Amino acid sequence: TTLRYSYEPSKLLDDYEIENNTLSPVYKSVSNQSLEGTIQYGYPVSARSALSIYGRGFSYFNQPGDSFYLDYIGGFTGMRSYPYFAIGGNTTAMIQLSYTFPLLRNINQQVGRHSLDKLYLRLFGEAGNGWGGPLDIGDDIKTGLGAELRFAFNSYYLFPLKLFVSSAYVFYIFFFPFPPS
Repeated sequence: TTLRYSYEPSKLLDDYEIENNTLSPVYKSVSNQSLEGTIQYGYPVSARSALSIYGRGFSYFNQPGDSFYLDYIGGFTGMRSYPYFAIGGNTTAMIQLSYTFPLLRNINQQVGRHSLDKLYLRLFGEAGNGWGGPLDIGDDIKTGLGAELRFAFNSYYLFPLKLFVSSAYVFYIFFFPFPPS
């Protein structure tokens, strides 16, 4: 569980001006303040399976209007059932519940220098949304389900390797127009 406050002063390129026959950049000062909280817990369900919950919330205090500053929660690090830039806003929240259990254990099959050791299945459901900012994705909570195969290898009998294949299904489909160019 973490709670983090951030103050981010910056100067971003806003325009150019010509002075003394020289093109000079004009910068705009922007200072953002934000608060982010995460929670992650795992619970053993049996000797070989586990249930885990992950939640994350984020909010800007000053509500910047530029899409550059949006907090995005889609993609691999957030809601896997949506692309990275699909869900974002000045305020975001998401929760993911997952159940992991072994499909095969003690496989002990050698393929070249790699030894396949275990195969796990992870099932997950997630919900979240982003509010505020220039994206018009609605206030409804976006949901999805997914599954993931996790392979555990050892390389040269010493180095652990992990490989996973993930797939997800979206329950809430939405469209947003791209701004005219």
